[in-house]
Amino acid sequence: MGAGWVGFAVPLASLALFAAAGGTAGCSEQPRVRVYAPEEVPEDLRPALAQADRAIGALQAALLEALTAELERGGPERAVRVCRDAAQGIASKVREAEGIGLGRTSHRLRNPRNAPPAWAREVVEAHAGMRAGEAAARVFDLGDRVGVLRPIPMVGFCAACHGPPETIAPEVQAVLSGAYPEDRAVGFAPGDLRGWFWAEVPKAQAR
Repeated sequence: MGAGWVGFAVPLASLALFAAAGGTAGCSEQPRVRVYAPEEVPEDLRPALAQADRAIGALQAALLEALTAELERGGPERAVRVCRDAAQGIASKVREAEGIGLGRTSHRLRNPRNAPPAWAREVVEAHAGMRAGEAAARVFDLGDRVGVLRPIPMVGFCAACHGPPETIAPEVQAVLSGAYPEDRAVGFAPGDLRGWFWAEVPKAQAR
C-alpha cells in the first residue's frame, strides 16, 4: 500500500479495492476524492494537514497522559475507566479548540461511537489484521474538507485491555463487559495495527 495510493483520483466507495482490482468500474456515479501520502500533499492542502496533525498530536498526548496516570494509580482496571469515562471528553476538548472533526477508530471497535467517518471506512477495513508497519498515513482531499488518517500501533501496556481474551485479568474483563457488552477490541498483539486517529479539517478554516 505504498506509492500506488499517492496522488490519484479514486471513487470514494472503492478506495479499498482500487489497488487490488486495478480499475474504477462504476466510478462515474461515485463522488471522487484524491488520496495522498503526507509527503506528497499539494501546497494548498498543507495548512489543513498541519492543523490535523496538531490536533491528532494533542489528542494522543492527552490520552497517553491520562492512561499512564491511571495505570500508575490502579493498574489496567483504572485505565479502562479512563477510556470509558474520559476519552470522549478529551477528544471533545481538542475538537472544540481546533474547530475540526477528530477521533479514533478501528476495524474492531470497543465503543461504537468510534465508528470511522464515511470517507475513512474502506481504508480502515482494508487494513484489518495488518501489522502497524504495513499501514501508512493517508490524506484525503474531500473537496471542501481534508481528511487525515494516521495509524495507531498496539504497544505493550495496551495488551492488558486489548490482548487475547484469555490473558485479560478477570477484574479488567468485568469492567470491559459492563461498559462495552459488544466489545470487539481484543485479540491484538504488540505491533499490530490497533486502529487509526482521524481528523477532518474544513479548508476554509485551516490554519
